[in-house]
Amino acid sequence: MSVVPAAAGNDSFPPVITCDRLQAEAGAAMRISEAQSRPAAGGLPAHCEVIAHLDERTGADGQTFAIGLHLRLPETWNGRFVFQGQGGTDGVIGNGDAQPGGGQPSALNQGYATVTTDAGHGNAPGPLGGASFGLDPQARIDFGYRADDVVTRQAKRFIQAYYGRQPSYSYFLGCSNGGRHGMVMTQRFPEHFDGVAAGAPAFRMPEKGLAGAASTQGFAEIAPKAPDGRPILAQALSQADMELLAKAIVQSCDDGDGLADGIIDNVPACRFSPRTLQCPAEKTASCLSAAQVAALENHFQGPTTAQGQRIYAPYPYDSGIAAAGWRRWILGTAPDSRVNAFNVSFGATLAYLYMTPPHAPLANDADAVYDFYRTVDVTAAHARIFGTSAAMPQSSVQTISANSVDLSGFRQRRGKLLLYHGVSDPTFSALDTLDWYKRLTNAAGGETETADFARLFLVPGMNHCSGGPATDSFDVLTPLVNWVEQGHAPDSIAARAGATTPWPERSRPLCPYPRQARYLGHGSIEQAENFACAVP
Repeated sequence: MSVVPAAAGNDSFPPVITCDRLQAEAGAAMRISEAQSRPAAGGLPAHCEVIAHLDERTGADGQTFAIGLHLRLPETWNGRFVFQGQGGTDGVIGNGDAQPGGGQPSALNQGYATVTTDAGHGNAPGPLGGASFGLDPQARIDFGYRADDVVTRQAKRFIQAYYGRQPSYSYFLGCSNGGRHGMVMTQRFPEHFDGVAAGAPAFRMPEKGLAGAASTQGFAEIAPKAPDGRPILAQALSQADMELLAKAIVQSCDDGDGLADGIIDNVPACRFSPRTLQCPAEKTASCLSAAQVAALENHFQGPTTAQGQRIYAPYPYDSGIAAAGWRRWILGTAPDSRVNAFNVSFGATLAYLYMTPPHAPLANDADAVYDFYRTVDVTAAHARIFGTSAAMPQSSVQTISANSVDLSGFRQRRGKLLLYHGVSDPTFSALDTLDWYKRLTNAAGGETETADFARLFLVPGMNHCSGGPATDSFDVLTPLVNWVEQGHAPDSIAARAGATTPWPERSRPLCPYPRQARYLGHGSIEQAENFACAVP
């Protein structure tokens, strides 16, 4: 369902100038490479497309930098604006539209003005290409938070010039690093957005990058060796091992919510331990070796320094551990030592972006990144993600993380924050987001006060942003708009399962923490209407 802004009624707002006249908006600090009217085509409505580059400069290491902006302004505008945050480490200018999820049309197709950004750098080729910008101090700052502010302000200037008015409402959507950008907006720039939807937020990105090293080292230690001597990471646990583990987790925890349906709604009640699967003697198909159990515990418990200081959060055991998305992140699928696990790509960002001073140079090949990640001293690297230098007076944690629970400015402007996180997320832990939400609750004065402006929706079984045995298809923009503009707080979010899940016709309500979905005791368990959100 589409919601029309209260301030706009049922009106739409046509342009007051032609698209090419936006070239006049370019000042000394901006270059517009494109400002063209696009007819309705390719599934997009008629709109003005603007690509601009702000603050072009040559960095300290000789790289060329600029903050890229990709803006789309529909001819039939609904009076609203959406900024779509991007994943990874940004580095690409993006499509300039915004996807709300749940099979809904893009925000552009719904009449919103939309923008994306590369966050101040372009990715270079090779494994280091998404991280090498971290050698430049200003590029770190632009990526961390400054580009969010610069792009928002410039996009709204273009909107003002094109339509002759500012947006009635402004929204931010993003998952992973995009979710981190959303949290940055609520903490550093609360004046910009009325509503933010932040999924699987990478709000402690440097700490997670280091945690990934500890996890990779644990799995690499038990993996068989390739002829070149490097561990074959994908073979630390076979797919059969992962399916054995997932089945045991479901058997142990599924009925904790009162219904054995393959979904573990009662996350806090799950007390699974992989030791229940440990082989009494030799490894067989029906058990895990002691080394495999230790590596799993190393990952799920979260790493500490040699002095016992916690580096990153633990992970919940959940049904999605055997899904392709979990393996793709943590172990990969490579049959040899040419590792393709997404987690290992954090080696480049740890070396170039998170550590101060940067650990450079590394050869621009996957083997060098893998070797660094599986051998780096985790305790020493922990000090360096909090480290500073003369060239970089702020640590990466200060620049990139969005860990503050001071949302007073956002709260005072009556902003709304919708958080969501897959419980089976293999990279950014749902328990870390839950811990942040609990700290926010304490800072805000309690559950009732917090629920007035921020709500967290856990998605059982879902991997990173999507995938897994989960009801992972849901629209975050519509409930956010209803909350901001109509005052209807989301007491649940309608979600559907994907075609590759065990139950492709299933629908369920996603519930705001601490509520959980509970079967009402009648009707099909495949239909959301037979469930309600309840406090356990």
